[in-house]
Amino acid sequence: MINIRIILALLAGTLFFMLFLRWQGHPLTIPTSPAGIVSLELAGTAEKTSTILEGWAGQKLTAKARNNIMIDFLFIPFYAILFYTLCGSIAVRHKGMAATMGIMLAFDALVAGLLDVSENILMLLSTFSFYNQATARFTAIFASAKFFILALCLLYVVLLGLPLVARKWAARTRA
Repeated sequence: MINIRIILALLAGTLFFMLFLRWQGHPLTIPTSPAGIVSLELAGTAEKTSTILEGWAGQKLTAKARNNIMIDFLFIPFYAILFYTLCGSIAVRHKGMAATMGIMLAFDALVAGLLDVSENILMLLSTFSFYNQATARFTAIFASAKFFILALCLLYVVLLGLPLVARKWAARTRA
C-alpha cells in the first residue's frame, strides 16, 4: 500500500515546480517563441530553433532560457515518480487490461522523464549554438513523446484513479 504522504509530497513538488517554471520562464514568451520554452522544445527544425534563439538573444533572455532548462532537471524526478507511483498504485487495484495498462504507464512515466532529460540536454546545447537539423528534430521528437506519455498517464489517473478515490471517500462517509 502506497503512503498517501509520499503521493502528496510528490504532488506538491510537481505543482511547485510547474508554477515556478511558468513564473521563471514567463519572459521567454515573445513573438518568436509564443509558447515560451515549449516553442524551443517543439521547434523541430534548425531554422525555427535559430529564430527562437535569436529572439531570446536579442532581448538578452538566453541565460533565462538556460536557467529554465536547468530548473526543469529538478522538476523531472517529481512528475516522473508521481505518475509512476499513481499509475502503479491504481494498477494494483484493478485486474486485466486496466492493471496491465497501469503497469505499462507507470514505467512509461519513467521513460518520459528520461526523454525529458535528453530533450533538456539538446536544448541546452542549442542555447550554446550547438544544434542542427537532426538535434532540432530529436528535441521535438523527445518532447512530443514525453507529452504524449504524460497525457496518457494523466488520462489513466483521471479515468481509473478518481473513481477509486470517490468509492473510498463514499465508504468513509457511510461508516
